[in-house]
Amino acid sequence: MIKNVLVTGAGALLGQGILRLLQISDFPKKIFTADPDPRSSGHWLGDYALTLPKVNEDNYSKVVEEIIVKYKIDAVLVGTDVELPFFAKHKDIFLKKYNCKVVVSSEEVITIANNKFLTSSFLEENNFPYPFSVMANNKSKLLEIEEKLGFPLFAKPFDGARSLGIMKIENHEELMAIYHPESNLVVQQFLSESEGEFTSGCIVVDGKCKAIVTLKRDLRDGNTYRAYIDEETSKYDSFIIPIAEKLNPDGPVNFQFRIFNGKPVIFEINGRFSGTTPLRHFFGFNEVEELLKYYFFGTEINKPILKNGLVLRTWSDVFVDEKEFNTLKKEGEYENLKPDFYNFSLKNR
Repeated sequence: MIKNVLVTGAGALLGQGILRLLQISDFPKKIFTADPDPRSSGHWLGDYALTLPKVNEDNYSKVVEEIIVKYKIDAVLVGTDVELPFFAKHKDIFLKKYNCKVVVSSEEVITIANNKFLTSSFLEENNFPYPFSVMANNKSKLLEIEEKLGFPLFAKPFDGARSLGIMKIENHEELMAIYHPESNLVVQQFLSESEGEFTSGCIVVDGKCKAIVTLKRDLRDGNTYRAYIDEETSKYDSFIIPIAEKLNPDGPVNFQFRIFNGKPVIFEINGRFSGTTPLRHFFGFNEVEELLKYYFFGTEINKPILKNGLVLRTWSDVFVDEKEFNTLKKEGEYENLKPDFYNFSLKNR
């Protein structure tokens, strides 16, 4: 039986990564893409493109529900951070009313993951290594972290992503300069990059971590542009698995960490697939396929068999016929898209 799968965030790196892996997943499916912008390149990775309102618009909920009903959507994969709270809130409703599985964690998990201060608190409360953290809206706490750790420190928006808004605090004056009663900055322990930065993608089902793939990575503009697996990268899996199981997400979760005193210290959790999800496929694990086959058909999720190497991220291009684009822009939907894809090396097209 063909499964109808809706992927939101066709204009986002996250959504596009999910779509790339869904395209090559080995089960019968029809892929629906959704994004407010008809120019989003992820639309041309699916079979049926749809435009929808932004999540903060009043009619967003109504349109999403109409799409689920009209196209008999079997599963929704969430491709943007801003949509996670909405789908976490409505996942049980969509499952009960329409038998539509929304691949998203509980509101509690999404709240912890979306707030770096709560992430640190979760780790501390459960006796896992954590980056000592305070909020910049509390002057006494700022003085406490200065006394406890000294400098340098990191400051970042508690709900930030991709290194946006991050600051390195070098002295007392800089620390006091960020104080404000309404500040959204969290100030954290500085974690050295001397041993590298890592990202672990886990699949958790019923409280058990069924699969984990850890990559060492290099960042550019807050996104992974080189990723590595060697004989060393998996040695931290045994530290990450208990944290994943204690958090207990529904399906995918991603942990970003650096090494302090020989142990991984997590500074960010993403309660979803991640921008590195497609990179894990190149090492041998398609987590989108594995998870959906489990949900749809009860297929057991197998421990990944990985190959060592590195992935170098590149640009590729897609050509869209003007008539196709104009139809999607005008009608808000388009089926049987026929784009031309161009690889990084045009010789191999």
